[in-house]
Amino acid sequence: MELRHLRYFVAVAEALSFRKAAGRLSVSEPAVSQQVADLEDELGLSLLNRNSRRVELTEIGRVFLGGARRTLASAREAVVQAQEAAAGERGRLSIGCIGQLVYAFLPDALAHFRERYPLVEVSVLNMDDRTQVEALANGAIMLGIGWAGPNLAESESLTATPLLRCSFSIACAEHRWPAKRGRPKLSDFREDNFLVLSTEASRDYLRLLRTVCQRDAGFEPNFLTLGNSLESLLSMVAAGRGVLLAPEILFRHRTVGVSFHVLDGLKEEFEMFLMRRKPVRNSLGDVRSSEPAATVDNFVKILADSVLRLADPD
Repeated sequence: MELRHLRYFVAVAEALSFRKAAGRLSVSEPAVSQQVADLEDELGLSLLNRNSRRVELTEIGRVFLGGARRTLASAREAVVQAQEAAAGERGRLSIGCIGQLVYAFLPDALAHFRERYPLVEVSVLNMDDRTQVEALANGAIMLGIGWAGPNLAESESLTATPLLRCSFSIACAEHRWPAKRGRPKLSDFREDNFLVLSTEASRDYLRLLRTVCQRDAGFEPNFLTLGNSLESLLSMVAAGRGVLLAPEILFRHRTVGVSFHVLDGLKEEFEMFLMRRKPVRNSLGDVRSSEPAATVDNFVKILADSVLRLADPD
């Protein structure tokens, strides 16, 4: 049994005429008659009583008509949902991100995305860059937000596009660097402890900070692992346990007892990238994908707007 059989039967049952049903379906009357006859033969049931003057539903036909209508409606709904998924309006979106470094813009983007695409189920997972790359490769996530973009230049399956670039800043206890002294340099803190999160995902970030200190300030930082959140680290900064070196976007919320300074003289800037899988193409060059790229594209546009609002909140 095919959907065509059901469409032809429903058209005849509603019009009670093979001629009118054929006109509605834009096919020949013999074709309609043959399809209905094939359906009855397959079912082994009589759905219609017909003669040269009239067509009537049998009682079995009346019951079958209700089910046929529901089946056709479900099929139409399935098509609509598939089209919505292809347009990125329905389905799922899984995102990997580098924790608190995205707090300045990701919640805003997620709120706007949910408002515009309420039928897309979004999940966000905190993971380091290496884990994101693995998760993208095996399909566990559809979009990654991290700083490993330049490392993907030679990748055959993944691609990266710049999302934002910002200066590095340092958070220190208020008494550590009075405002009257002007903008500090990173080398001014070579004797301080550099606080980092006590999480597995902080290892790659620690390497990034070490590179900044060595390349731009000429010293090996002394890292002190404390706390498991930005708030806990800032409380340790306020207590004078050390300083916190991080991208400027991380310091959007002020903390009592802590001063924040954009560092002077750094060559290195913090860059964040969007990472995703490259489209898979067949031998004819046509894109083949098991998941609609439109879902990711829609979110990326909204995310870019959220990042722009960081620079211009109004």
